[in-house]
Amino acid sequence: MTVCSGILAGCAGGGHWLRVVGKGSHANGPLLKTYVRERAVEGGSVVIDLAECTGMDSSFMGMLAGLAGWLETVGGQLRVVNAGGRNGELLRGLGLDAVFPVQDGCGEFRGIDPECVSVEGDPCARAERARVCLEAHEVLARVDERNAEKFRDVIDLMRAEVARELVH
Repeated sequence: MTVCSGILAGCAGGGHWLRVVGKGSHANGPLLKTYVRERAVEGGSVVIDLAECTGMDSSFMGMLAGLAGWLETVGGQLRVVNAGGRNGELLRGLGLDAVFPVQDGCGEFRGIDPECVSVEGDPCARAERARVCLEAHEVLARVDERNAEKFRDVIDLMRAEVARELVH
């Protein structure tokens, strides 16, 4: 099966289960964010399954951190499972395991394999992508002070891009 969005969604244990297929990136992160914000407004758990994820960019990881913060405000929780290997190293290397649980395996979700369908949506416009990317990197900078220096150039570049788009 070919999945255009790279995000599959289903339900498990009364919460939302989102499986990342391929790379989690600035291209499909906004789709995942919109899906969660539209459906998890009353709290509950959101599980991000990285078993089929081949990698993540910093925009995607920052978006996850931002979603975790938003979910807390509505009484929910974000959890990441099957983050073994490089994906787990990336999340922990940015200090995101202090923001949401990052499990190498399934943990208490062992044996749960919900039926998932492709999350569809229109790709966001360049201006929206720049705003989402800026927001994601600002979250990463707040999570761990080492990230502020690491992503300073990206943040400056995205701020300039967003400012340019506001003028047009």
